[in-house]
Amino acid sequence: MHENSHAVGSSDLSWPDLKVAAAAVAQRGSTFYRILGPQEDREWLDSVLELLWSVADGQDVGDECAQVLEELGEESQADDYDSSHSEFFAARSLEVIGNALSVALRPDRERVECSFLALRELLSILDFRLGGSVPVITRYGDPPPPPGPLESGEIKAELLVREELSPGADRTDAVSRIRNESVRFSVELGEPIGYCFDEEES
Repeated sequence: MHENSHAVGSSDLSWPDLKVAAAAVAQRGSTFYRILGPQEDREWLDSVLELLWSVADGQDVGDECAQVLEELGEESQADDYDSSHSEFFAARSLEVIGNALSVALRPDRERVECSFLALRELLSILDFRLGGSVPVITRYGDPPPPPGPLESGEIKAELLVREELSPGADRTDAVSRIRNESVRFSVELGEPIGYCFDEEES
């Protein structure tokens, strides 16, 4: 059975754990905005991610989250752009961050699931580009093709978060481990993102 968009869910996560999952997916997807968004926003991005991890650690920073979320409401949405443009990826990444801020204020499973799917969508597009943009044709009734390596990595990252937060798991330093893995994932995304969009601009 192939990993697919239904492979991982958040239905078994508690309200506090949803905040951790939301911070983690925001961190993993933040590289799109870091590379493709305005350079002057990078310091702001780091401060927002730090804020989300403070929420994941159980700190009371709701007022700060609400203020940033209000500012984000003025930003453009991914639907304003075609998916062939870098602005689409930057805006979608920003939407995932906005979802995490919303979850920090009010835990919402649907928002976390939407963030999972949004990041998988971006990574599947990168996989397609890195694979030479060759379409895969399937016949009616055939299973969909398996996800590419980047999308598969995101699915595994979601599974890791769920395993770390599962009942009976050793929760000691779980948030720290999840954060470290999410940061590692986001750093590794820099090379394929840069390659795809350097090619686009050349």
